[in-house]
Amino acid sequence: MSISTLILAAGKGTRMKSDKSKVMHEILGYPLVWYPVSIGFSLGTDIIGVIGHGSVQVGPYLSSMGIKTAVQDPPLGTGHAVLSARELLEKTHADDIIIIPGDMPLIRKESIERLIEIYKPSGAQMGVLTARLPIPAGYGRIIRDSSGYVTAIVEEIDATAEIKTIDEVNTSIYIVNRKFLIEAAGRLNNNNAKGEYYLTDIVKMAKGVVGAETREADEANGINSRDQLAYAASVMQERINLKHMAEGVSIKAPGCTWIGPEATIGRDSEIWPGVHIMGKSHVGKNTVIMPGAWVKDSAVGINCTIGHSAVIEGTTVADGSIIEPFRRV
Repeated sequence: MSISTLILAAGKGTRMKSDKSKVMHEILGYPLVWYPVSIGFSLGTDIIGVIGHGSVQVGPYLSSMGIKTAVQDPPLGTGHAVLSARELLEKTHADDIIIIPGDMPLIRKESIERLIEIYKPSGAQMGVLTARLPIPAGYGRIIRDSSGYVTAIVEEIDATAEIKTIDEVNTSIYIVNRKFLIEAAGRLNNNNAKGEYYLTDIVKMAKGVVGAETREADEANGINSRDQLAYAASVMQERINLKHMAEGVSIKAPGCTWIGPEATIGRDSEIWPGVHIMGKSHVGKNTVIMPGAWVKDSAVGINCTIGHSAVIEGTTVADGSIIEPFRRV
């Protein structure tokens, strides 16, 4: 079984009220689209990106990581996005395609791996990653049969009052047999309330659709506004800080300490409030970083003390160094 990943990154993000493409807004120093892309790479897949609004920003960014892109213009829905990438999908040799929206930074690799595990032996043509939400308003609802197979995904705008009571929702993350995906996308129509080509409509065309639930409800969150961006950033901040603390790092005030997703920190180090450790930084063991310090794309050795409000960027700090407060290195 070989897999490629398709990242849907053509959305305009009107509610962001920004000249910047939605997926280029950042969480902990990385664009939103970086997060699903990093999962695709960690799964060992090649990646195809669909870009549209803001393509002059998103296109070069994805290309810099070796990702081939297709342009969706105008944006006519997720099914249309797949059709826009048809030529690239036909060229890949993958058996199956993982589809991930570019504005979902909170999705975990483990959840997608679980989806693959359920899909692979099932013989189904499609798998859907779902989530259980206490307030499912705004999301497409998952319809299952008595055997647990997914038989339909009904968008909120098209849902009856009864269907709206269902708390299992679509995350818009799928794994689909490549040949079936291309053929089914070509049969979509836009006879719905939005006049768009819904990728979810291929569920009814598939010979078997399995579902797997996320571990956490937050994983289903897409980013459409500044407040959602801030919330997602706080969730990611907490996840990363908890991970470092579990590995033996003391973080004095996790709520006001920001550590990027690629930063590494050695055990028995102490991180004080207001510290930022960003980019591809490494902090060695037994190092103390005092309040307000900024570390980016740097290697800090073991047994160091970084004074408060120091700035360390693009450099190496030798083992045992003491960096004075307010110093820039």
